Amino acid sequence: MIYHCIIQVKIMSNKKFYITTPIYYPSGTPHIGHAYSTILVDVICRYKALIGYDAFMQTGMDEHGQKIEEAAKKQGLDPRVFVDNLGKVFLTLWKDLDINYHSFIKTSSHNHEVTVQKVFKKFQDDGYIYLGTWEGLYCVSCEENYTRPQAIINQNGQLSCRMGHELITKKEPSFFFKMSEFQDWIKDLYEKNPTFIVPKSRVNELTNSFLNEGLQDLSVSRTSISWGIPVLNNPEHKIYVWIDALLNYLTGLGYKQEDDQLFQKYWNDPDTEIVHVMSKEITRFHCIYWPIMLHCLNLRLPSKVISHGWIITEQGKMSKSIGNVINPREYIENFGSDALRYFLMKEMSIERDGIFGHESFIECFNADLANTYGNLVSRFIGMTSKYNHNVIVKGNVPLDDLSTNLLNAARELITATNDCIHAFKIDELIKNVLNFAKLTNKYIEDSKPWVLSKEGKVGHINNFLYCLGNAIRVITSLLQPVLVKGTKKMVEQLLLTKEQLEFEKLHNFELLNNHKVGTSTPIYVRIDK
Repeated sequence: MIYHCIIQVKIMSNKKFYITTPIYYPSGTPHIGHAYSTILVDVICRYKALIGYDAFMQTGMDEHGQKIEEAAKKQGLDPRVFVDNLGKVFLTLWKDLDINYHSFIKTSSHNHEVTVQKVFKKFQDDGYIYLGTWEGLYCVSCEENYTRPQAIINQNGQLSCRMGHELITKKEPSFFFKMSEFQDWIKDLYEKNPTFIVPKSRVNELTNSFLNEGLQDLSVSRTSISWGIPVLNNPEHKIYVWIDALLNYLTGLGYKQEDDQLFQKYWNDPDTEIVHVMSKEITRFHCIYWPIMLHCLNLRLPSKVISHGWIITEQGKMSKSIGNVINPREYIENFGSDALRYFLMKEMSIERDGIFGHESFIECFNADLANTYGNLVSRFIGMTSKYNHNVIVKGNVPLDDLSTNLLNAARELITATNDCIHAFKIDELIKNVLNFAKLTNKYIEDSKPWVLSKEGKVGHINNFLYCLGNAIRVITSLLQPVLVKGTKKMVEQLLLTKEQLEFEKLHNFELLNNHKVGTSTPIYVRIDK
């Protein structure tokens, strides 16, 4: 399925951007962590499109494995029916969150499975995969192997993984990928590309936990499960998740398929900026195993891997047993998608874990969206109607210092926004816009248009509305990727055109001269606690 980005911009063909979410495991209802990763990718993609990139977003579902097989069996369903049902739940949530993805990949799709088999066979033919026996501790929930030193003894005396799930002992025939041969290569990759992984702290974690103790060969097949992709020349073996799942970033673009135009356009072009986004617990697979696999396929590596932290609650890490798992749908239904998108993008940082609190959510909405931004637009439209019959006209007198300073601050904000987009600092970007909105509100109080009106200073009133309107135009344009529904309504009330909202034309304040605005109705209404 291909969807086209909502934000209309002037596309520059030499600037391409491909960004991905992790593909989600459909073993249960999506929670706030799934929502955060997907909103973050969606917002980054929209911002890249805003500044002129041909931006493409992919998300999808990781549908094979023992956990899915067991969950489907409990419900008396075929695994394919089970994953299709849960896939619809995720797709509905993405729609309700205004996620504008361009490609949705399912690892149970025929094209993906055929490509995975071809790649596995190539790894065999090139001598990177050998047959052996795997024995050790295994986490069904995480689908991850553990050695005894890596295991944690929980309160009940049982061995568990770092996520707290129980480990079981397994022994079975398995194909292995010769990851150990690439230990020096992966270390060299990190040293030569210090910005490859964000944040940088993840590099030390990977090096200390996996590389310094010696990179182990990776078990890449299972004989104990039936719900998976069979190895072509040994079908009793099912290809394990970390080859199957990771290849989605290529198969979703048509790699080794009849129609590979998207692959050639976005991945095979060395100038395309490619970014993977995921939660930190799966960084090892994306930053060690995935680069090695791409290296063995003679394919380029991603430009960057963003490994963001977890969302935790005021009670600590989310857990079903504690009962503090946050359902994003409850917030959408009660407060709207804009409110959730804004809070997650402003208050959560990719550099660290973020705390999601209900009270802080409401305070953020009321202070930022209802008061600072929503009220600002309402006041502006009201004053334009009162003082100049809804028309913005640049005055015939020079701008005063307050107005000049506001427009200069707008120019600085545009530059800072461009820098934040390239650095993927979305939380900083939003805070910059909010601070400018506060400055714009202060501009109203300091300019005292009610006094100017009493004194009959028509030229000064016109300049005031001209500068205020341009400030709001800049704010609205820069918040479009986050506040999808609200900014659309703001644009309708302000009667702004696509040209007036284009990033490259935001600094052209003359675009608002002789512009007529509409009428105002509240968009972000304060939440009564």
